[in-house]
Amino acid sequence: MGRFVAAATVPEWQPAVDRALQVKLNVVGEVFIMHFPKVIIPVVAWMFLVLAFSPAGLGQAVFGNITGTVTDPTGAAVPNAEIAITDLDRGITYTTTTTSVGNFTQTHLLAGHYRVKVTAPDFSEYSTIADVQVDATTRADAQLRVGKAETSVTVSTEGPLLKTDRADVSNTLMANEVEQLPILNRNVTTLILALPGSQLNGFQHASSENPQGGLQINVNGQYFYSNGFELDGTENHSNILGIAVINPNPDALQEFKVTTSNYDAEFGNVSGALLQGTTKSGTNQLHGSLFEYVRNDKFNAADPFTHLKPPLRWNQFGGSLGGPLRKNKLFGFFDYQGTRRRTGGALITTVPTAAERTGDLSALLGDYICANGTTSPGPCANPENVTTTEGAVVPARAGMVFDPAQGNADGTGRPAISSGGQVNVLPAPSASMIKLLGFLPVPNFGAPGDVANNFAAAFSEKFDSDQYDGRIDYNFSEVHHFFGRYSIADFTKESPGAYGEAAGGPTTFHFAGRSLTRNQSLALGWTYSLNPTLITDVRFGTFRYRVRVRPGGFGLNPASDAGLIGLNRGTSDTSSMPAFYVTGDGGFNFGYGLVVNQCNCPLSETENHFQWVNNWTKQTGNHTIKWGVDIRRAQTTRIDSGNHRSGELTFADSVTGSADVDTIAAGSATTGLGLATYLLGQPSFIARNFTTPGFYPSIRQTRLYFFGQDSWRATSKLSIDYGLRYENYLPQTGAKPGSGGSFDPTTGDVLVAGVGSVPPNFGVKPYNAGFAPRLGLAYRLRLGTALRAGYGRSFNAAGEGAVFGQNPELDPPVQFPQFLSAANIYSSAVPTFLTTGPPLPPPFPIGSNGRFPLPDGVGVYFYFYPLDSYRIPLADFWNLSVQHEIRSDLTAEIAYVGNVGRHLFVNRNTNQAVPGPGDLGPRRPFNKFGLSQGVYDVCNCDNSSYHSLQAKLQKRTSHGLDFLLTYTWSKVMTNSEGGYNFSDNYNIRGDHGPASWDHTHALTLLHTWDLPFGKGRRWAAKTSKVAEAFVGGWRFSGVTTLLSGAAFTPFVSNAPLLNTDFNSVRPDIIGNPHVPNPNRDLWFNPAAYTSPQQPFRNGTASKGSLRGPPQYLFSLSLSKDFVITEGKTLEFRWENFNAFNHTNLGLPNSTVDVSDAARITSAATDMRQMQWGLHFRF
Repeated sequence: MGRFVAAATVPEWQPAVDRALQVKLNVVGEVFIMHFPKVIIPVVAWMFLVLAFSPAGLGQAVFGNITGTVTDPTGAAVPNAEIAITDLDRGITYTTTTTSVGNFTQTHLLAGHYRVKVTAPDFSEYSTIADVQVDATTRADAQLRVGKAETSVTVSTEGPLLKTDRADVSNTLMANEVEQLPILNRNVTTLILALPGSQLNGFQHASSENPQGGLQINVNGQYFYSNGFELDGTENHSNILGIAVINPNPDALQEFKVTTSNYDAEFGNVSGALLQGTTKSGTNQLHGSLFEYVRNDKFNAADPFTHLKPPLRWNQFGGSLGGPLRKNKLFGFFDYQGTRRRTGGALITTVPTAAERTGDLSALLGDYICANGTTSPGPCANPENVTTTEGAVVPARAGMVFDPAQGNADGTGRPAISSGGQVNVLPAPSASMIKLLGFLPVPNFGAPGDVANNFAAAFSEKFDSDQYDGRIDYNFSEVHHFFGRYSIADFTKESPGAYGEAAGGPTTFHFAGRSLTRNQSLALGWTYSLNPTLITDVRFGTFRYRVRVRPGGFGLNPASDAGLIGLNRGTSDTSSMPAFYVTGDGGFNFGYGLVVNQCNCPLSETENHFQWVNNWTKQTGNHTIKWGVDIRRAQTTRIDSGNHRSGELTFADSVTGSADVDTIAAGSATTGLGLATYLLGQPSFIARNFTTPGFYPSIRQTRLYFFGQDSWRATSKLSIDYGLRYENYLPQTGAKPGSGGSFDPTTGDVLVAGVGSVPPNFGVKPYNAGFAPRLGLAYRLRLGTALRAGYGRSFNAAGEGAVFGQNPELDPPVQFPQFLSAANIYSSAVPTFLTTGPPLPPPFPIGSNGRFPLPDGVGVYFYFYPLDSYRIPLADFWNLSVQHEIRSDLTAEIAYVGNVGRHLFVNRNTNQAVPGPGDLGPRRPFNKFGLSQGVYDVCNCDNSSYHSLQAKLQKRTSHGLDFLLTYTWSKVMTNSEGGYNFSDNYNIRGDHGPASWDHTHALTLLHTWDLPFGKGRRWAAKTSKVAEAFVGGWRFSGVTTLLSGAAFTPFVSNAPLLNTDFNSVRPDIIGNPHVPNPNRDLWFNPAAYTSPQQPFRNGTASKGSLRGPPQYLFSLSLSKDFVITEGKTLEFRWENFNAFNHTNLGLPNSTVDVSDAARITSAATDMRQMQWGLHFRF
């Protein structure tokens, strides 16, 4: 390790301020080193050893390293040889000397191209070219020749494929590799799926909250939110969604590294994949790019199930520019990427006819109901007669409307509604309800008078994004280096429902409304070389993840304008159209909500994160010691709308039905109409969310990370890396009094953070047991073969928006849902709805002690109990691998990679009734407090295990071809599915089985092949310029993924013997579930299952016992470079995603006792998408 200078020689002067600062820091650093063993080693000894990572673990979050051994012709070490390492991109030279055994290491190098020059008395000069990657070590061994006149030059344009100095499991893609591969939407995180141990999770976040397209990927069996993201050495991971905050465009990336096991001790809060992106910096040469890529529906394939091909216009464009602002000193880089997407959609749905809008529902009358309970399309010989509101006697019919204002509360004794002698004509429908229907379009499809599927909607979705990155690198002096980067990304998504912006309604885009997202990130770094063996680097990082989701018509009050009370309540968050669910024949849904159109709106979400890092690196002999601290402070503010705040109202058939007739029909027909229930203003169920005025739904939290590590080059063949990481998690606290709520299971009270005697953190204790040892061994068995082994422990507290897996800011009294239900299916939830509106929930009686009794029906999550019983989830991981260099550009590797996850978070219903006979209520643990609802805690009660064989064959570019071929054979076992409920909270082990993301076999291939035709290539090398334009310069690239089927679990919907409230119920297995030729119509045999045949238990079919269809994905591209002038090229690209248009079937319906059991109704992946692009580089 040495100091660096901003020229080819070391200046003899040094600025006075630098000398003074160096003296002070030198003393601090040397004193720390002197006391380092006294402080750290006892702790390490108490932990049994200091475990950490290799020489590459030196400033690795931002930098890379060059290491080597200098020998003479006999192989003996050459001590005190002078090493000069020059950054060819920026003109900076670093100097150091070899140790007594001939070793040298230079840390803190920016990614790029370097010349390594070795000089020693009585030997000829030696130089080599080496590429440096972030978080990696490049070897540059030198064997000197005797003599002074001769210069020995060896050229190696890239670091060796054989990894002999560290034991991590990782893959690095350089900028040119990323640029050449076909990447859908230019989203580089999709490349993770091509690496060993990676599987796409079946659950993906809504695009309204994740417009940057972050994928939920399970790596080595870990949950997707266990992945870590860093950009330029600073945090880039959202705790809310578990995805990357800034997803840089490929033109901005210098390299992209993914580590999946045995991370350096510097890294924590990750147990899946660690994704490290490094942005490009300016160099002494001006460079840049311009690009545009286009897609449209003309070149895409239709969906195999709907046979539709929606209109599409997709453009992605931008560019980059980098270069010197002051040669050898100050460098700048800037990039921009814009996306414009317009997608057309169409669907057939239902709107009320002109007659129905006046209360005439006679067209919805169905079959006649006979006295014996059968039905007939014509009059029955022995009809079941009913009396109308006008006193007439008429035969009963399905869909006949009865007056809920007459008869009994249980639905008996009701007359059928008639007007002018015609049944199903409402004499006095609500004017307010009819006025709301004016927001809906009129029928435009089918025959006149059709009451269903009578409206053809055509609409479009608009998506715009603009992303910017700017970076500067400055060499203040020969011992100072500074860099700064700022990124900002704006996303706008607008999508109306089928009925227009104001009325919303269904959509084909999985979202209706308006989403505005702004993501920002700042990274600053300063590196200071105190002396040739001591370096410190300081980094500061911050990001903001901000999402605002609004319904269409936000700010309008259509319900109030129509005369309805208590829905639009005069605030912006209760504006827009409520969600209306009109069931049964002639029914339809309109407004905005998760059920109508997946609009979680209105939603306001902001995550702020601050990070301070200081690392020190000391080289002494064959040891490189590193230690550091990482302090993080985060704040999350989230106002959620799982239920629309203006209300979600259901209008069921039965409210206007007759219990007398329904009893006779006995399931062959039912009376009542949801549309009649709507027109009479008698909702059967109302749900809405509230935020208590004056409460601030925001949580803050601090984490303290420390580490120490030693990289010891024990022999010329053996490297041992050992160290210890310590993580201290402070409890999350309310940003202000009243910022969160929790639950006391011993009293039934809700605790209000920071109010009365309740502490802001609810009394949760810090987690002080976060010791994470790391160990890595790398041994060169012989020339060209390396053996590597590693073990480590890593903590991961992220849990989809919670530090400890719980979101107190979403609990009462801060935020809470209101549910208004009817006494029975024939009653209205609010009989006075038209005159009074739904009642407001009573205010919570918060006592002076900060507590109040939890009301029945109000859900809540709570912290661990006792408050010091929690554990931060962790993973113990290990790997053993052998890598062999077949030739200099080709290596083969085989590895065993495994891990176990412990203390994993699960949201568990602690008020589940104990299985057994009798009513549910008395068997609920919190029945003693009068609580019948779900009360959820966050337990550390889940575990996982993963074992795999991972094989890799990698070829570095030569003869125009490079590729990475990987194969994974694996098994991942869990109890829960990604932290959600167990099926039976009293029998966790009963859910043990393969996870839903378990694919036994996975084969991937990344390749780039410069086709051997044209100038400078094998064939047709002497073609004319005209012929060269057509024949030469073509490149064939691709990403291929082959997966065996994912595990899935059979379920049953009806379990009459269960008599408890399991979250899900598996059936008993009574036969062979496999079929000879599984297909989309019958993937498995549902007759092999039946409902549990013994009371109070789950079925015998096990979790993950079935397998879905395999998947075959081929993303291929053909490109050609046109040389304009020297250093300027124009690339043409033709890319095909799912190039062979293979239908990858989704999972079948796994509920075995329904009519479409075992049937597949959708594709798992998109059909072929074709993309064209032009890319100019200079």
